Amino acid sequence: MNKLSEKPKPMPSAQTVERAIELLRLVAMHGHAGARLLDLTKESGMAHPTIHRIVKRLCVERVLAQEPTTKHYFLGSLLYELGLAAPSPVKRIDRLRPVLKRLAKATEDTAYLTMRSGDEVVCVAIEEGSYPIRARTFELGARRPLGIGAAGLALLAALPYAEMDDVVSRNLLALERSGISSAVIHERANIARADGYSISKGLITSGVVGIGFAIPSAIGYPYLAVSVAAISSRMQEDRLQTIAKKCQIAAKQIAVLEAS
Repeated sequence: MNKLSEKPKPMPSAQTVERAIELLRLVAMHGHAGARLLDLTKESGMAHPTIHRIVKRLCVERVLAQEPTTKHYFLGSLLYELGLAAPSPVKRIDRLRPVLKRLAKATEDTAYLTMRSGDEVVCVAIEEGSYPIRARTFELGARRPLGIGAAGLALLAALPYAEMDDVVSRNLLALERSGISSAVIHERANIARADGYSISKGLITSGVVGIGFAIPSAIGYPYLAVSVAAISSRMQEDRLQTIAKKCQIAAKQIAVLEAS
């Protein structure tokens, strides 16, 4: 057949691209546990055949991968390969890591650096303290809706009221999946706004308390936050205040490095 007479292959619609990206976000939120097809169906609201068709193609392209035994889906190796060429939105994260290490050493607990990504947050760095019982509630590269967890709550509280309301509204389904009401998020964000930092007590993992500070930005609203998480028995009121001060110092140091 003459190539000139061949019909061009149909281009994927914008809706298909949007759906594929939404599924990638959902898989990322499941982290190391992976996502079942049933999870993706419930969480996305898409039809089962539609999801199956998209994830099958994403697996062929190595954007997703399926574990043969459990059938759970994970982010694929192509995303990692492409990410190596992507510019980091955080200026030279290697310069920020020593600050996080000092925070973990000073508190003896787990310290996190978290970045806003649209209506979500993603963990970009973790440092462990020396205390033997660790509160590892957030893995590197894991995602959460903005407002969940100490860091996400601190970043949400740093937004103007109108924008905060818009973010919570767009995240309603994700919050419901986490078993958290929008009223609770609003209440905790308002407390964090008044205090200047956030406290998350057992909202994600029972028996774990986190403290978060939004890192001031010279180019708009904060997009980074630093936080410390520990088992609740280590987070009595007097120690909470001590850790809050250490987090605040770390947040200011990171802000200076990001601005330079």
